[in-house]
Amino acid sequence: MATATDLPAILGGNKSISLCQDEALRWPLIDTADEDAVLGVLRSGDISIHPVVQELEDAYKERTGRNYALTHNNGTSAILAGLHAIGVQPYDEVIVPSATWWSSVMPVLHCGGVPVFAELEPDCLGLDPEDVERKITDKTKAIVIVHLFGLPSKIDELVRIAKKYNLKILEDASHAHGAVYKGKPIGSFGDVSVFSMQGNKLCPSGEGGILLCDSEEMYESAIRLGHYERLLGLESKNKYFAATGFGFKFRMA
Repeated sequence: MATATDLPAILGGNKSISLCQDEALRWPLIDTADEDAVLGVLRSGDISIHPVVQELEDAYKERTGRNYALTHNNGTSAILAGLHAIGVQPYDEVIVPSATWWSSVMPVLHCGGVPVFAELEPDCLGLDPEDVERKITDKTKAIVIVHLFGLPSKIDELVRIAKKYNLKILEDASHAHGAVYKGKPIGSFGDVSVFSMQGNKLCPSGEGGILLCDSEEMYESAIRLGHYERLLGLESKNKYFAATGFGFKFRMA
C-alpha cells in the first residue's frame, strides 16, 4: 500500500515545499546587506547622482562586453532613448513582437514611428524570423527583439536578417538578466540593448533601467535625450546642449 511519502501532494502526500504561497513567491529578497547599502547612500547626502550608479553601469558593461552603459529611471525610458539612438524617425516602421509588454511598443509611437507586429516562435516566444522577413518594407528601420520571460529569441537568424536589409536592432532584455545565447550574454547582440530593473525583474531596484551599446554616436544620442549633463564629459560638438538637452530627465536616482 502506498504511504503518504509515496503519494504526490495533490493526492494527499507530503508537500515538498512547506512555505505558504505568498512567502514562496516573495520578491525581491532583501537582506541586511541590501538595507545597509541603501542607508549608506541616503546618509551620504548625495542621492541624485551617486557613484554607485557608475558602479552599476560598469558592472553591466563588464557582464555584456559593451563599450557604453547608461542608467535610466526605468526600462521604458531606456527603450525610448534606444530608439532615439538608432535613429527612428517619423513614419519609420519598426517590427515588434505581437505579444509583449506595451513598453516594447509604445516608445515607437513617441518617436513618430509605426509599429509593425510580427508573429512569435511557439518554442521560445521570440520573434519568428520568417515572419519578420515577410514584414520588411522599404520603410522598415529597425527590429525590436524581446526575450520574453527570460527565453532568448533566435538572435542569430534575426541578426542575419537585420544585416541583410541594413536594419538596426533594439534588444529588449528586460526579462533576461544573466541569460546567455550560444555562449554569449543576452544584451550583447543589439545595436542597442536595454534591461529593466523594475521591482519584479531579476535585478530589481524598485524602478530603473539601463541602456547598453558599442557606438559612441548612439551613446551620445541617448545622453542628449535624457542625461544632458553628461555631455560635458564627452569630446562632443554638442556640449551646448549640456544645460537643457532635449527636455527630458531620465537619470536613475
